[in-house]
Amino acid sequence: MAGNIMSAAPRVGFVSLSLFLLVSNGLICVAVAAFSEAAFLIRCPVPLTAPAVSALPDDDVEDVLRGAESDAGDFPAAALPPGRAAGHSVVRTYGPVPAGGLAAVDAAAFAGRPRPHLTSSGNGTVPLALMCFDPAAYPSASRARKACRQGSVLLQRAGPDGSARPFDGPAAITARAINRIFPGDALALQARTGGGFYPYLDYDAAPFGVPVVYEDDHLAVVDKPAGVVTYSHKNGGHGRMSMKAALPYALRPPTAGTSAILRRPQPVHRLDRPTSGLLLVAKTRPAVTALTEQFVDRRIKKTYVAILNGVPFEDAGASISAREAAETLGVDVDPDDRGGRWHVIDAPLEGQSALTVWRSVAHAQSLVAADGMLTMVEVKPRTGRHHQIRRHMAWDAGTPLVGDKEYGDRTAGAEALGHNGLFLCSTRVCLEHPFHNEGWGGKEAWERRGA
Repeated sequence: MAGNIMSAAPRVGFVSLSLFLLVSNGLICVAVAAFSEAAFLIRCPVPLTAPAVSALPDDDVEDVLRGAESDAGDFPAAALPPGRAAGHSVVRTYGPVPAGGLAAVDAAAFAGRPRPHLTSSGNGTVPLALMCFDPAAYPSASRARKACRQGSVLLQRAGPDGSARPFDGPAAITARAINRIFPGDALALQARTGGGFYPYLDYDAAPFGVPVVYEDDHLAVVDKPAGVVTYSHKNGGHGRMSMKAALPYALRPPTAGTSAILRRPQPVHRLDRPTSGLLLVAKTRPAVTALTEQFVDRRIKKTYVAILNGVPFEDAGASISAREAAETLGVDVDPDDRGGRWHVIDAPLEGQSALTVWRSVAHAQSLVAADGMLTMVEVKPRTGRHHQIRRHMAWDAGTPLVGDKEYGDRTAGAEALGHNGLFLCSTRVCLEHPFHNEGWGGKEAWERRGA
Protein backbone atom coordinates (compact mmCIF):
# COMPACT_ATOMS: atom_id res chain seq x y z
CA MET A 1 0.00 0.00 0.00
CA ALA A 2 2.90 2.32 0.62
CA GLY A 3 4.79 4.13 -2.08
CA ASN A 4 7.59 2.46 -3.93
CA ILE A 5 11.13 3.02 -2.73
CA MET A 6 12.86 5.21 -5.28
CA SER A 7 16.53 5.28 -4.26
CA ALA A 8 17.70 6.62 -7.60
CA ALA A 9 15.23 9.49 -7.85
CA PRO A 10 14.83 12.74 -5.90
CA ARG A 11 11.39 11.64 -4.63
CA VAL A 12 12.46 10.26 -1.28
CA GLY A 13 11.27 10.39 2.28
CA PHE A 14 7.96 9.07 0.98
CA VAL A 15 4.91 8.64 3.21
CA SER A 16 1.64 7.00 2.26
CA LEU A 17 -1.42 6.90 4.48
CA SER A 18 -4.77 5.31 3.89
CA LEU A 19 -8.25 5.47 5.37
CA PHE A 20 -10.48 2.71 4.09
CA LEU A 21 -14.24 2.71 3.69
CA LEU A 22 -16.09 -0.58 3.67
CA VAL A 23 -19.73 -0.95 2.71
CA SER A 24 -21.66 -3.69 4.50
CA ASN A 25 -25.45 -4.00 4.68
CA GLY A 26 -25.88 -0.37 3.79
CA LEU A 27 -23.62 0.83 6.63
CA ILE A 28 -20.31 2.61 6.17
CA CYS A 29 -17.60 1.34 8.49
CA VAL A 30 -14.29 3.15 8.84
CA ALA A 31 -10.94 1.48 9.38
CA VAL A 32 -7.67 3.39 9.59
CA ALA A 33 -4.24 2.13 8.60
CA ALA A 34 -0.93 3.93 8.18
CA PHE A 35 2.04 2.76 6.18
CA SER A 36 5.44 4.28 5.60
CA GLU A 37 8.46 3.46 3.49
CA ALA A 38 11.44 5.68 3.01
CA ALA A 39 14.51 5.88 0.83
CA PHE A 40 16.89 8.79 1.07
CA LEU A 41 19.14 10.76 -1.20
CA ILE A 42 21.50 13.06 0.70
CA ARG A 43 21.98 16.31 -1.19
CA CYS A 44 25.10 18.28 -0.36
CA PRO A 45 24.38 22.00 0.15
CA VAL A 46 25.85 24.50 -2.27
CA PRO A 47 28.28 26.75 -0.36
CA LEU A 48 27.52 30.44 -0.41
CA THR A 49 29.90 32.50 -2.46
CA ALA A 50 29.94 35.46 -0.06
CA PRO A 51 32.74 34.84 2.48
CA ALA A 52 31.08 37.22 4.94
CA VAL A 53 28.08 34.89 5.37
CA SER A 54 28.03 32.25 8.11
CA ALA A 55 25.15 29.82 7.55
CA LEU A 56 23.76 26.72 9.13
CA PRO A 57 22.71 24.03 6.62
CA ASP A 58 19.94 24.95 4.18
CA ASP A 59 21.13 27.76 2.02
CA ASP A 60 17.79 28.82 0.59
CA VAL A 61 16.50 30.57 3.70
CA GLU A 62 14.14 33.09 2.15
CA ASP A 63 13.16 30.91 -0.78
CA VAL A 64 12.26 28.04 1.53
CA LEU A 65 10.29 30.02 4.07
CA ARG A 66 8.68 32.72 1.91
CA GLY A 67 9.34 34.94 4.88
CA ALA A 68 12.11 35.79 7.26
CA GLU A 69 12.24 32.71 9.45
CA SER A 70 14.79 30.18 8.23
CA ASP A 71 14.93 26.43 8.40
CA ALA A 72 17.89 25.19 10.37
CA GLY A 73 16.75 21.60 10.17
CA ASP A 74 16.10 19.30 13.10
CA PHE A 75 19.17 20.24 15.10
CA PRO A 76 19.16 19.96 18.90
CA ALA A 77 18.43 23.23 20.65
CA ALA A 78 21.96 23.34 22.05
CA ALA A 79 23.37 23.58 18.52
CA LEU A 80 21.65 26.92 17.89
CA PRO A 81 22.60 30.10 19.72
CA PRO A 82 19.68 31.86 21.40
CA GLY A 83 17.85 34.66 19.63
CA ARG A 84 16.42 37.82 21.12
CA ALA A 85 12.79 36.67 21.30
CA ALA A 86 11.74 33.93 23.69
CA GLY A 87 11.65 30.52 22.03
CA HIS A 88 13.78 31.72 19.08
CA SER A 89 17.32 30.82 18.00
CA VAL A 90 19.84 32.46 15.71
CA VAL A 91 19.98 30.38 12.53
CA ARG A 92 22.14 32.59 10.32
CA THR A 93 24.56 35.48 10.78
CA TYR A 94 25.76 38.09 8.28
CA GLY A 95 28.91 40.12 8.73
CA PRO A 96 30.54 41.83 10.37
CA VAL A 97 30.51 44.68 7.87
CA PRO A 98 34.07 45.19 6.60
CA ALA A 99 35.95 48.44 7.10
CA GLY A 100 35.11 49.52 3.57
CA GLY A 101 31.37 49.31 4.29
CA LEU A 102 28.79 47.35 2.33
CA ALA A 103 30.56 48.21 -0.91
CA ALA A 104 33.41 45.94 0.21
CA VAL A 105 31.22 42.82 0.34
CA ASP A 106 32.61 40.27 -2.11
CA ALA A 107 31.10 40.94 -5.54
CA ALA A 108 31.09 37.20 -6.29
CA ALA A 109 28.04 36.87 -4.08
CA PHE A 110 25.90 38.66 -6.63
CA ALA A 111 26.38 36.05 -9.37
CA GLY A 112 25.65 38.51 -12.14
CA ARG A 113 22.95 40.44 -10.30
CA PRO A 114 23.31 44.22 -10.16
CA ARG A 115 24.53 45.61 -6.85
CA PRO A 116 22.10 47.66 -4.74
CA HIS A 117 22.66 51.39 -4.99
CA LEU A 118 24.83 52.61 -2.09
CA THR A 119 25.87 56.04 -0.93
CA SER A 120 29.37 57.34 -1.49
CA SER A 121 30.29 56.17 2.01
CA GLY A 122 29.38 52.59 1.07
CA ASN A 123 26.89 52.26 3.91
CA GLY A 124 23.12 51.78 3.83
CA THR A 125 20.05 50.56 5.65
CA VAL A 126 19.33 47.05 6.92
CA PRO A 127 17.44 46.00 3.74
CA LEU A 128 20.39 47.10 1.60
CA ALA A 129 22.76 45.19 3.86
CA LEU A 130 20.70 42.01 3.52
CA MET A 131 20.66 42.43 -0.26
CA CYS A 132 24.46 42.82 -0.24
CA PHE A 133 25.20 39.89 2.07
CA ASP A 134 22.68 37.43 0.62
CA PRO A 135 21.31 38.54 -2.76
CA ALA A 136 19.92 35.06 -3.48
CA ALA A 137 17.63 35.17 -0.43
CA TYR A 138 16.94 38.90 -0.70
CA PRO A 139 16.78 39.78 -4.40
CA SER A 140 14.68 42.89 -3.74
CA ALA A 141 14.32 45.59 -1.10
CA SER A 142 10.69 44.62 -0.53
CA ARG A 143 11.71 41.06 0.40
CA ALA A 144 14.31 42.41 2.84
CA ARG A 145 11.90 44.95 4.35
CA LYS A 146 9.35 42.18 4.90
CA ALA A 147 11.93 40.24 6.93
CA CYS A 148 12.43 43.31 9.12
CA ARG A 149 8.69 43.79 9.62
CA GLN A 150 8.34 40.19 10.76
CA GLY A 151 10.91 40.73 13.50
CA SER A 152 13.24 38.05 12.18
CA VAL A 153 16.33 40.26 11.64
CA LEU A 154 18.64 41.11 14.54
CA LEU A 155 21.23 43.88 14.56
CA GLN A 156 24.36 44.00 16.71
CA ARG A 157 26.38 47.18 16.72
CA ALA A 158 30.17 47.25 16.69
CA GLY A 159 32.08 47.72 19.92
CA PRO A 160 32.98 51.18 21.29
CA ASP A 161 36.22 51.14 19.34
CA GLY A 162 34.44 50.09 16.14
CA SER A 163 35.64 46.51 16.33
CA ALA A 164 33.43 43.52 15.59
CA ARG A 165 32.16 41.32 18.43
CA PRO A 166 30.90 37.73 18.58
CA PHE A 167 27.19 37.82 17.87
CA ASP A 168 25.06 37.79 21.02
CA GLY A 169 21.41 37.22 20.13
CA PRO A 170 19.79 38.22 23.46
CA ALA A 171 21.86 41.44 23.55
CA ALA A 172 21.12 42.39 19.93
CA ILE A 173 18.28 44.66 18.89
CA THR A 174 15.43 43.81 16.55
CA ALA A 175 16.42 45.46 13.30
CA ARG A 176 14.15 47.98 11.61
CA ALA A 177 14.24 48.84 7.95
CA ILE A 178 15.37 52.39 8.72
CA ASN A 179 18.41 51.36 10.78
CA ARG A 180 21.68 52.18 9.07
CA ILE A 181 24.59 49.76 8.98
CA PHE A 182 28.22 50.74 9.66
CA PRO A 183 31.57 48.90 9.67
CA GLY A 184 31.77 46.34 12.46
CA ASP A 185 27.99 45.84 12.65
CA ALA A 186 26.53 42.38 12.20
CA LEU A 187 23.10 41.02 11.29
CA ALA A 188 21.42 37.72 12.06
CA LEU A 189 18.19 35.86 11.36
CA GLN A 190 16.25 34.33 14.22
CA ALA A 191 13.61 31.60 13.91
CA ARG A 192 11.17 30.08 16.35
CA THR A 193 12.61 26.88 17.85
CA GLY A 194 10.70 26.67 21.12
CA GLY A 195 8.36 23.77 21.66
CA GLY A 196 6.14 22.04 24.17
CA PHE A 197 2.85 23.91 23.81
CA TYR A 198 0.62 25.73 21.39
CA PRO A 199 -0.10 29.22 22.73
CA TYR A 200 -3.31 31.20 22.52
CA LEU A 201 -5.73 28.36 23.32
CA ASP A 202 -8.69 30.43 24.47
CA TYR A 203 -10.85 27.52 25.66
CA ASP A 204 -10.29 24.58 27.97
CA ALA A 205 -12.01 22.05 25.71
CA ALA A 206 -11.67 21.33 22.01
CA PRO A 207 -14.66 22.27 19.84
CA PHE A 208 -14.80 18.68 18.52
CA GLY A 209 -12.60 15.62 18.34
CA VAL A 210 -10.09 15.12 15.52
CA PRO A 211 -8.59 11.63 15.05
CA VAL A 212 -4.86 11.76 14.29
CA VAL A 213 -3.70 9.26 11.66
CA TYR A 214 0.00 10.24 11.50
CA GLU A 215 2.07 12.82 13.35
CA ASP A 216 5.68 13.94 13.80
CA ASP A 217 7.46 17.21 14.57
CA HIS A 218 6.98 18.57 11.04
CA LEU A 219 3.56 17.48 9.81
CA ALA A 220 0.44 15.60 10.74
CA VAL A 221 -2.33 13.80 8.87
CA VAL A 222 -5.73 13.97 10.55
CA ASP A 223 -9.16 12.58 9.81
CA LYS A 224 -11.43 15.56 9.17
CA PRO A 225 -15.04 14.90 10.19
CA ALA A 226 -17.81 15.81 7.78
CA GLY A 227 -19.79 18.94 8.52
CA VAL A 228 -16.96 21.26 9.58
CA VAL A 229 -15.01 23.72 7.45
CA THR A 230 -11.25 23.63 7.09
CA TYR A 231 -10.91 27.39 7.65
CA SER A 232 -13.35 29.74 9.33
CA HIS A 233 -14.04 32.64 6.98
CA LYS A 234 -14.62 36.14 8.22
CA ASN A 235 -18.33 36.67 8.87
CA GLY A 236 -18.89 33.04 7.88
CA GLY A 237 -20.70 32.19 11.10
CA HIS A 238 -18.55 29.11 11.75
CA GLY A 239 -17.11 30.29 15.07
CA ARG A 240 -14.85 27.62 16.53
CA MET A 241 -16.31 24.90 14.31
CA SER A 242 -13.33 24.76 11.96
CA MET A 243 -10.39 22.42 11.59
CA LYS A 244 -7.92 25.24 12.14
CA ALA A 245 -9.50 25.99 15.53
CA ALA A 246 -9.54 22.32 16.60
CA LEU A 247 -6.06 21.26 15.49
CA PRO A 248 -4.07 22.79 18.40
CA TYR A 249 -6.08 20.63 20.79
CA ALA A 250 -5.57 17.44 18.79
CA LEU A 251 -1.87 17.65 17.91
CA ARG A 252 1.22 17.70 20.07
CA PRO A 253 3.59 20.62 19.51
CA PRO A 254 6.99 19.97 17.91
CA THR A 255 9.76 19.21 20.34
CA ALA A 256 12.04 22.04 21.42
CA GLY A 257 14.84 22.54 18.92
CA THR A 258 12.67 22.00 15.84
CA SER A 259 13.23 25.02 13.63
CA ALA A 260 10.61 27.57 12.56
CA ILE A 261 7.70 26.17 14.56
CA LEU A 262 4.31 27.64 13.66
CA ARG A 263 2.25 29.25 16.40
CA ARG A 264 -0.63 27.02 15.36
CA PRO A 265 -0.69 23.93 13.13
CA GLN A 266 -1.69 24.92 9.62
CA PRO A 267 -3.78 22.92 7.12
CA VAL A 268 -2.01 23.07 3.76
CA HIS A 269 -5.04 22.25 1.61
CA ARG A 270 -8.80 22.33 1.89
CA LEU A 271 -11.53 19.74 2.11
CA ASP A 272 -15.09 20.92 1.50
CA ARG A 273 -17.36 21.15 4.51
CA PRO A 274 -19.38 17.99 3.75
CA THR A 275 -16.27 15.97 2.80
CA SER A 276 -14.51 13.82 5.38
CA GLY A 277 -11.13 12.14 5.43
CA LEU A 278 -7.41 12.78 5.38
CA LEU A 279 -6.20 16.36 5.78
CA LEU A 280 -2.52 17.37 5.64
CA VAL A 281 -1.32 19.73 8.37
CA ALA A 282 2.05 21.50 8.65
CA LYS A 283 3.69 22.28 11.97
CA THR A 284 6.65 24.32 10.72
CA ARG A 285 7.17 27.01 8.12
CA PRO A 286 9.45 24.82 5.97
CA ALA A 287 6.76 22.14 5.96
CA VAL A 288 4.17 24.68 4.78
CA THR A 289 6.42 25.68 1.91
CA ALA A 290 7.46 22.16 0.91
CA LEU A 291 3.93 20.72 1.00
CA THR A 292 2.47 23.72 -0.83
CA GLU A 293 5.06 23.34 -3.56
CA GLN A 294 4.21 19.65 -3.87
CA PHE A 295 0.55 20.54 -4.33
CA VAL A 296 1.42 23.16 -6.94
CA ASP A 297 3.65 20.68 -8.80
CA ARG A 298 0.98 17.93 -8.43
CA ARG A 299 3.40 15.63 -6.65
CA ILE A 300 0.95 14.98 -3.83
CA LYS A 301 -1.49 12.32 -4.96
CA LYS A 302 -4.87 11.88 -3.31
CA THR A 303 -7.50 9.18 -3.46
CA TYR A 304 -11.19 9.48 -2.58
CA VAL A 305 -13.95 6.95 -2.11
CA ALA A 306 -17.53 7.96 -2.93
CA ILE A 307 -20.98 6.35 -3.01
CA LEU A 308 -22.98 7.12 -6.16
CA ASN A 309 -26.73 7.14 -6.54
CA GLY A 310 -27.06 4.72 -9.45
CA VAL A 311 -24.76 2.99 -11.90
CA PRO A 312 -22.21 5.31 -13.55
CA PHE A 313 -21.66 5.41 -17.29
CA GLU A 314 -18.42 3.61 -18.10
CA ASP A 315 -17.10 4.72 -21.47
CA ALA A 316 -15.00 1.87 -22.85
CA GLY A 317 -13.32 4.32 -25.22
CA ALA A 318 -12.05 6.41 -22.29
CA SER A 319 -10.70 3.57 -20.15
CA ILE A 320 -7.05 2.77 -19.49
CA SER A 321 -5.05 0.10 -17.69
CA ALA A 322 -3.55 0.55 -14.26
CA ARG A 323 -0.10 0.87 -15.78
CA GLU A 324 -1.26 3.61 -18.15
CA ALA A 325 -2.90 5.45 -15.24
CA ALA A 326 0.29 5.28 -13.18
CA GLU A 327 2.91 5.92 -15.84
CA THR A 328 1.06 8.19 -18.27
CA LEU A 329 -1.24 10.20 -15.99
CA GLY A 330 0.89 9.93 -12.86
CA VAL A 331 -1.92 9.07 -10.45
CA ASP A 332 -1.44 6.88 -7.39
CA VAL A 333 -2.20 3.47 -8.91
CA ASP A 334 -0.24 0.24 -8.61
CA PRO A 335 0.92 -0.41 -12.20
CA ASP A 336 0.60 -4.15 -11.65
CA ASP A 337 -2.95 -3.96 -10.29
CA ARG A 338 -5.29 -6.23 -12.25
CA GLY A 339 -8.46 -5.15 -10.46
CA GLY A 340 -10.06 -3.71 -13.57
CA ARG A 341 -9.64 -0.81 -15.97
CA TRP A 342 -9.71 2.82 -14.94
CA HIS A 343 -11.96 5.39 -16.57
CA VAL A 344 -10.82 8.90 -17.42
CA ILE A 345 -12.96 12.05 -17.36
CA ASP A 346 -11.16 14.88 -19.09
CA ALA A 347 -13.69 17.73 -18.98
CA PRO A 348 -12.62 21.34 -18.31
CA LEU A 349 -14.29 23.27 -15.50
CA GLU A 350 -14.53 27.07 -15.66
CA GLY A 351 -12.20 27.02 -18.66
CA GLN A 352 -9.46 25.14 -16.79
CA SER A 353 -8.28 21.61 -17.43
CA ALA A 354 -9.81 19.05 -15.07
CA LEU A 355 -8.97 15.36 -15.16
CA THR A 356 -10.42 12.62 -12.95
CA VAL A 357 -9.45 8.93 -12.96
CA TRP A 358 -11.94 6.53 -11.40
CA ARG A 359 -13.26 2.99 -11.29
CA SER A 360 -16.20 1.14 -9.77
CA VAL A 361 -15.34 -0.91 -6.70
CA ALA A 362 -18.63 -2.43 -5.51
CA HIS A 363 -22.39 -2.35 -6.08
CA ALA A 364 -25.26 -2.75 -3.63
CA GLN A 365 -28.96 -3.00 -4.28
CA SER A 366 -31.23 -0.29 -2.88
CA LEU A 367 -34.98 0.20 -3.04
CA VAL A 368 -34.69 3.99 -3.25
CA ALA A 369 -31.55 4.47 -5.35
CA ALA A 370 -31.61 5.32 -9.03
CA ASP A 371 -31.68 2.13 -11.12
CA GLY A 372 -32.14 0.28 -7.81
CA MET A 373 -28.38 0.30 -7.25
CA LEU A 374 -25.70 2.11 -5.23
CA THR A 375 -22.13 2.14 -6.53
CA MET A 376 -18.91 2.62 -4.62
CA VAL A 377 -16.17 4.25 -6.70
CA GLU A 378 -12.49 4.91 -6.12
CA VAL A 379 -11.52 8.32 -7.47
CA LYS A 380 -8.07 9.76 -8.12
CA PRO A 381 -8.24 13.41 -9.27
CA ARG A 382 -5.27 14.51 -11.37
CA THR A 383 -6.24 18.16 -10.89
CA GLY A 384 -7.96 19.91 -8.01
CA ARG A 385 -10.72 22.14 -9.38
CA HIS A 386 -13.64 23.35 -7.28
CA HIS A 387 -16.04 20.44 -6.61
CA GLN A 388 -14.26 18.51 -9.37
CA ILE A 389 -15.20 15.00 -8.24
CA ARG A 390 -18.81 15.92 -7.53
CA ARG A 391 -19.30 17.68 -10.85
CA HIS A 392 -17.47 15.12 -12.98
CA MET A 393 -19.40 12.21 -11.50
CA ALA A 394 -22.77 13.99 -11.79
CA TRP A 395 -22.28 15.62 -15.19
CA ASP A 396 -19.98 13.24 -17.07
CA ALA A 397 -20.53 9.87 -15.40
CA GLY A 398 -24.25 10.56 -15.06
CA THR A 399 -24.49 9.56 -11.39
CA PRO A 400 -24.30 12.16 -8.60
CA LEU A 401 -22.86 11.37 -5.20
CA VAL A 402 -25.24 10.27 -2.50
CA GLY A 403 -26.05 13.29 -0.37
CA ASP A 404 -24.96 15.87 -2.97
CA LYS A 405 -27.65 18.52 -2.68
CA GLU A 406 -25.93 20.89 -5.10
CA TYR A 407 -25.32 18.61 -8.09
CA GLY A 408 -27.57 15.67 -7.23
CA ASP A 409 -31.13 14.76 -8.11
CA ARG A 410 -34.18 16.16 -6.30
CA THR A 411 -36.09 12.89 -6.29
CA ALA A 412 -37.62 11.40 -3.17
CA GLY A 413 -35.15 8.54 -3.33
CA ALA A 414 -32.17 10.88 -3.47
CA GLU A 415 -33.53 12.86 -0.52
CA ALA A 416 -34.01 9.65 1.47
CA LEU A 417 -30.45 8.52 0.79
CA GLY A 418 -28.86 11.89 1.46
CA HIS A 419 -30.15 12.71 4.92
CA ASN A 420 -26.82 11.50 6.42
CA GLY A 421 -24.73 13.93 4.37
CA LEU A 422 -22.36 13.69 1.43
CA PHE A 423 -20.78 10.27 0.91
CA LEU A 424 -17.31 11.44 -0.12
CA CYS A 425 -14.16 10.69 1.84
CA SER A 426 -10.47 11.43 1.26
CA THR A 427 -9.00 7.99 1.88
CA ARG A 428 -5.37 8.04 0.78
CA VAL A 429 -2.61 10.60 0.31
CA CYS A 430 0.94 10.13 -0.97
CA LEU A 431 3.57 12.78 -0.38
CA GLU A 432 7.27 13.44 0.04
CA HIS A 433 8.14 14.13 3.66
CA PRO A 434 9.15 17.80 3.97
CA PHE A 435 12.03 17.09 6.38
CA HIS A 436 13.03 13.43 6.12
CA ASN A 437 13.34 13.95 2.36
CA GLU A 438 16.35 16.18 3.03
CA GLY A 439 19.91 15.68 4.22
CA TRP A 440 21.47 17.24 7.30
CA GLY A 441 20.01 14.77 9.76
CA GLY A 442 16.72 13.97 8.03
CA LYS A 443 17.65 10.41 7.11
CA GLU A 444 19.17 9.67 10.50
CA ALA A 445 16.11 11.08 12.29
CA TRP A 446 13.83 8.85 10.21
CA GLU A 447 15.93 5.78 10.94
CA ARG A 448 15.77 6.54 14.66
CA ARG A 449 11.99 6.37 14.36
CA GLY A 450 12.39 2.76 13.27
CA ALA A 451 11.02 3.37 9.76
